[in-house]
Amino acid sequence: MQQHSDSNLAISPLQLFWLTALAITGLRVLILLVSPAELGPDEAQYWYWSRDLAFGYFSKPPVIAWSIGTTTVIFGNAEWAVRLSAPFFHLGAASFLYLMGRRVFSERTAFWAGIGWLLIPGVILSSFVIATDAPLLFFWSGALFFFFRILGSSKAAPMDFAALGAMVGFGLLSKYAMIYFPLTLIMLMALKPVRAKFSTPWVLVAALFALALFAPNIIWNLRHDFQTISHTAANANWDATLFRPLSLLGFIGEQFLVFGVITFTALLIGMRSAVANRATLSQEKLILLAFTITPLVVVAFQAFISRAHANWAAAAYPSAMLFATAFLLERKAGWLVKTNAAVHVLGMLAFAIGITNFALVDTLGFSGALKHIRGWENQTAIIAAKGDGYDAILIDDRYLISEMLYYQRHIKTPIAAIDPNAGIDHHFEAFLAFDPQTHKRVLFASIRDDSVHVDYRFNSVEPVGVAAADLGDAGPRSFALFALDGYSPPGSK
Repeated sequence: MQQHSDSNLAISPLQLFWLTALAITGLRVLILLVSPAELGPDEAQYWYWSRDLAFGYFSKPPVIAWSIGTTTVIFGNAEWAVRLSAPFFHLGAASFLYLMGRRVFSERTAFWAGIGWLLIPGVILSSFVIATDAPLLFFWSGALFFFFRILGSSKAAPMDFAALGAMVGFGLLSKYAMIYFPLTLIMLMALKPVRAKFSTPWVLVAALFALALFAPNIIWNLRHDFQTISHTAANANWDATLFRPLSLLGFIGEQFLVFGVITFTALLIGMRSAVANRATLSQEKLILLAFTITPLVVVAFQAFISRAHANWAAAAYPSAMLFATAFLLERKAGWLVKTNAAVHVLGMLAFAIGITNFALVDTLGFSGALKHIRGWENQTAIIAAKGDGYDAILIDDRYLISEMLYYQRHIKTPIAAIDPNAGIDHHFEAFLAFDPQTHKRVLFASIRDDSVHVDYRFNSVEPVGVAAADLGDAGPRSFALFALDGYSPPGSK
């Protein structure tokens, strides 16, 4: 009788994974609810996009706006509601990794890869910020899962090919870095087992699904002078000083912070071992390495040529998580996997304390880490109050425009962007541009402490104050305010 009772109480590996993953995700949602963190400038801009759902935007494809639009229509426009989809995207990615690990390796590898994913530093941070990486990594992980499902099936399953195409299509609508996936798949066709499974008409179904989903964004770009693609190319910054080995070293060093010191070290050692033992390397590990190396090599090259942000190679890490976990467990280093998870849990808790207790962060001298997510509501309220009665509030800083549009979304005074360099540099210069026909008398808020860059355009320029925010040790953030009147087109004076 006791044995029967104990068997009923036994928890399955799948249940253990879900309980653990949901506990981590639930904690993250709770932290979002209680955190005083305001929206950062990019987050506020994405929220603004979500007010007008489209198939494309100036600097990003549309899924980020669709995600925010979905959560805010249900829960309202509070900061936590804007960010709410982020932890659930990562929960979905972890679930795909678990299912993939169980199919390719073992229940143990699946569990630690899925939970390990939720605990790597990059995902911890990304779970509290609404940005394009979270949906990208969800769809990338889903595409990986269906790729391995097709590879391991005895016969072609049309729905798996359709699902693969859908994941790639939605991934491209999340972030253009998804393009690394089909590129890697094409290279993997050199492997006989991959070629055998993907040399089928059903591949066209996958391609058509992906293209059908991505086509509206292509059309949007065609109608808007390829703004998103041009912005993405401009981010590469190939017009600057080229060939920067220190930039490459910095990028490599940052990957230890993104993926975790133990995890990234295991990945590098595992890669070296794979090369040394390539004759006996399993097909599954070779494929995982291919999906890992492609984004890493491309972005590392970009870092060497010009620059690269730490997260630009994020697509490498779902497959890297499975590979590194399997590598450690097969070498009887399960203790290291558990140690890694424990260290990352402590890191997550430390991050949670910081994001919910700004006073402690200030006391410890890390105010600079919070400067983009504090002080905006009060600062924009000062500018909004000063702007009452003007035809528009004119701003020369993208960050401030984003924050004004979010925190002062109820004011009647229009927000407009002025273009100081005769070139469209961001969304607001393209779609919220200063209109001299209707914006006759404006309050100008400038990131600079003078108005020299607009003086020549207006007959009357009068300083009317400063809007400042105290950011602790990071110093004040100030915007100079000017009353402008009598616009004259450049060259007319």
